[in-house]
Amino acid sequence: MTGRIRSDFRIGYCRMEENMQARLTKLNENEILLYLGYRGQEIPVQLKEQIERCQEEVMAAAQPRLIWRRIPIDSPLFSALRLEGEDIQSLLLGCHEAVLMAVTLGQGIDRLLARNSVSNMADAVIMDACASTAIENVADHFEEDLRAEVEAEGLYLTDRFSPGYGDLPISTQKQLCAALDTERKIGLSLSASMLMIPGKSVTAILGISNTRKVLRKRGCESCSLFRNCMYRKEGRNCHER
Repeated sequence: MTGRIRSDFRIGYCRMEENMQARLTKLNENEILLYLGYRGQEIPVQLKEQIERCQEEVMAAAQPRLIWRRIPIDSPLFSALRLEGEDIQSLLLGCHEAVLMAVTLGQGIDRLLARNSVSNMADAVIMDACASTAIENVADHFEEDLRAEVEAEGLYLTDRFSPGYGDLPISTQKQLCAALDTERKIGLSLSASMLMIPGKSVTAILGISNTRKVLRKRGCESCSLFRNCMYRKEGRNCHER
């Protein structure tokens, strides 16, 4: 990610990030297995090869794009979002700025999934898991880049929080997409039922504060014992022991 948004608190103005670059790197196979419902069983060689092939097709079809804005929380633009729910208020408690973000893998992924759902359902299921992993990969890289930039300013970034999480209504998608002009900027629109088009897309809000915030712990996919975990074989995780 290049460039930087700077907010001018004197006039409550923020400039849209124009360098709409997004990073998609090698996918985490453990995360793909989580999406596929893996519970610690042995992975057949044939399935492993199928997953690798599906990964390659998803990576080839993906055209990741990104748009974001950094705005003062006391600005009219932020107030216009009308964020509802205690969870988002808790996330932004003590924050003086917010970041609105949207990322998408593009229409090519939707076409790939649709085509394979007709011709090869087994591939379609695996590709869907790969694509879900891919969009999180893009969102995670943006969050990492932004966190480094914010911390270089002596500030701290919260986790990202998306509409539909906790008690933040899914309808918040509409305000976020409007504020980011996602349809024109990155080709991301909403259906009447608030589903994102393309389907493999993410919108989220993050907060910026002067004090460090507690961040969520990484999931099972980052654990070195993932493949041989006795808890996963029982359909549990180590936090439930």
